[in-house]
Amino acid sequence: MKPYKSLKATILFLAITTLLSCNNDEKNNNADSTKSLLGVWQRSDFSEEYDYKLYFNTEGNGYSTEYIAQPDGTAISNLRPFSWSSSETTLTLDYDDGATDATPFTINAAGQLLASGLGNVPFNKL
Repeated sequence: MKPYKSLKATILFLAITTLLSCNNDEKNNNADSTKSLLGVWQRSDFSEEYDYKLYFNTEGNGYSTEYIAQPDGTAISNLRPFSWSSSETTLTLDYDDGATDATPFTINAAGQLLASGLGNVPFNKL
């Protein structure tokens, strides 16, 4: 009877240890993806006529800026605040105006942010 209790205790210990270690891995991966997004990202196709940037800060908020030069010499620009969060593969932007973008994202080998929901052009970290 005693060997049965020891085996049961060992299996229970291994099960709890496995569950807790998986949970920590998930938190660490999420923290790594969050850290990699922090800072300013600029669309790689920027020019004197067009610029789009994303600003991610540590408090889970940020903003986007867009600048579009017009043919008559004037320009249109906007600043759009958002709250953001990320999982391992999804970036969610909740804009102050009520809109939400949830998009798959990756950071490629060149260090560029790829977020299909924000366009097919990669972003470079500044």
